[in-house]
Amino acid sequence: MKKIIILLALLTIAGCSTKFAYRNADWLTYWYVDDYISLTDEQEEHFDEHLQQWLSWHKSEELDKYVAQLNEIKADVETGNISAQRIESLQNKMRSHWVRLRDKLTPDLVAMAPMLTQEQALELFAQLAESELDSKEKRDKRSAKKRKKRWLKNRENNLQRWLGNLSDEQENMIVTLYDKQMTTAELWYQYRIDYQAQLKALFMQPNRDKEFEARLLNLLSEPEQLRSAELKQRIAHNRQHDYQFLADIFSTMSDKQRRHLVEELEDLIDDLTSLKK
Repeated sequence: MKKIIILLALLTIAGCSTKFAYRNADWLTYWYVDDYISLTDEQEEHFDEHLQQWLSWHKSEELDKYVAQLNEIKADVETGNISAQRIESLQNKMRSHWVRLRDKLTPDLVAMAPMLTQEQALELFAQLAESELDSKEKRDKRSAKKRKKRWLKNRENNLQRWLGNLSDEQENMIVTLYDKQMTTAELWYQYRIDYQAQLKALFMQPNRDKEFEARLLNLLSEPEQLRSAELKQRIAHNRQHDYQFLADIFSTMSDKQRRHLVEELEDLIDDLTSLKK
């Protein structure tokens, strides 16, 4: 599962590091994987074979879809076709890119899973648990005031990356959005703990038969099934406010900000297009 997260992150990085990460995804993936699990030479050989196939597939099949959607967004910005409903549609399409990639990788990961020993599985889940606990402890040490400041700064930096300098009105809109958001940190933490527990219990079973593969495929293909009803409700709530926030931000954009946004989109389109060569 961690390999899925790593690879997806590498393939969807935006910004000036896009081409570097994409073109070096093979060794970057191993660099991250080594932090979580020690693979044998045979296992690395099998994984590398699939990794190259995934990257080749992604380059030939997926990059054009990303470029097409970015051009679609660019056209919407230029024509003013932006609303909360339109933003929701575009973000749903973005999530479909993730799902397609997950669906492509999952069967191969399931097929390779029986190669992992129980000792390797214990190592993997121990590292994941340690990482989760470390993140939680760091989060818990922050006061509510510091968590808010961190959230506001991250959102401000993200908008500035796409729009340039923000107006006072736009900065106030970020604060208003924060006040409307429902906290999900603890619910996400519990979801990840529960999910990893399910995977660990599966890998601790001695049999790696067809039933094992079917259960693993189900867990990797539909991880959302373990999200609590409360988490799902809060995610939906926050997304709706996010869509409206982005639509409101668009309505307050200056001509300079609009040009900046178009230029950023064009740069990203050029980066992704060049990766096809």
